[in-house]
Amino acid sequence: MLTLDLLRFRVSGDTVTPIYLDPRGKYLAAAERIVEAYSSCVGESACRLEEKLDEMAGSAPDYKVYRGLAKMMSGYATIEPPSELDAEALRMEVFEAAARDRPLVRTPDLVFTKSASQKLQSIAADKGIPVSKLETSLYADLKESQIIRSVDSSLTGAHLIDRYNTALAQAMLYRATRMIIDVGDGYRTVFKYIKLARLMHSIKPRETGYRIDIDGPLSLFSNVERYGIAMAKLLPAVLKCREWRLAAKVNVAGSEKLFRLSPRAGLKSHYRDEPVFDSAPEEAFFAKFARNTRSKWRIEREGTVLDLKETVLIPDFAFRHSDGRVVHLEIVGFWTPDYLARKIDKLSRVRDAAVVVAVPESLNCSAEQFAGTAIRYKSRLLVKDVLPALDAAAPPAERPARGKRKKNRG
Repeated sequence: MLTLDLLRFRVSGDTVTPIYLDPRGKYLAAAERIVEAYSSCVGESACRLEEKLDEMAGSAPDYKVYRGLAKMMSGYATIEPPSELDAEALRMEVFEAAARDRPLVRTPDLVFTKSASQKLQSIAADKGIPVSKLETSLYADLKESQIIRSVDSSLTGAHLIDRYNTALAQAMLYRATRMIIDVGDGYRTVFKYIKLARLMHSIKPRETGYRIDIDGPLSLFSNVERYGIAMAKLLPAVLKCREWRLAAKVNVAGSEKLFRLSPRAGLKSHYRDEPVFDSAPEEAFFAKFARNTRSKWRIEREGTVLDLKETVLIPDFAFRHSDGRVVHLEIVGFWTPDYLARKIDKLSRVRDAAVVVAVPESLNCSAEQFAGTAIRYKSRLLVKDVLPALDAAAPPAERPARGKRKKNRG
């Protein structure tokens, strides 16, 4: 995504609008040159690529456009260090070895008998690598030292501009205080991304679809930047819907402005049909639970929309037992006191479903405040903690004792 320094917008009264590019306009040629610059630098250093990009942008007044397009293009390139060795650890090893044998000189003599090149040769020999590789690896973690390994050959200048325009709209949401989205179709996909990103939200049914009210990053006391990025990641999921509109209050140029968006903007989504896991711990939990063949509980990523009349609840996971029992898992992530109060109220409305709530230990409240079964977790959920909670939330039905039969009244 774009950084705030590359955001271009215009303000009119109390509204703000990103300055989008026409995919068939004057910047199409510039986008194509940037795609070509990346492609021509495959196998070369990122430093060489930067030189080419600087030649294109120069001191032009539309410098932000060139830099913005180049920033988006980097997402379609594979850029890696020139060596698989840990550069930071290697530097520490070389510097410590040099300190033990100092002073090191360029040309040894009778007084100073050890040179820097001799020391490098000695370290390289110990590692079983050429001196040239050792020297290349010392600063391989620096951006300018990295190598362009490959570039998506299917990308065109027009596609790059489409991606840039969507990124402009996403960047507007970094500084949002509130966002309201009306969706008439495809809302399940939007709901999934909301849950993946742990966004603080409330959802109300409408005659056609739902209204989603999302607290913005500026409502948080901490993690503002991370939450803002998570909020921006929701937009491409909304773009996959046919009927939708969005309104957000954003802080721009020192004041709050209204940012509106609808299908008329012509923005395009680059997301696949189904969302992936938003965090490694969540994906790891799903994988570990799925591998647990000893349990008769099976985990599902597909969440159910629980209709609570005036609102809905979309749990993070569903668990199905071989005997037919179903339990949902709701994980509490980002929070504010107001959002936490709304979450507790929403969970208290659940009547016809079994729900387990996972509450972080960092949350300043007790598990007893949440209706139903609640568990605490530190940095990640553990399967061994969730399994007993599932049985507690939906105990197995009692079976009649063997040998007892109904009397024959006939």
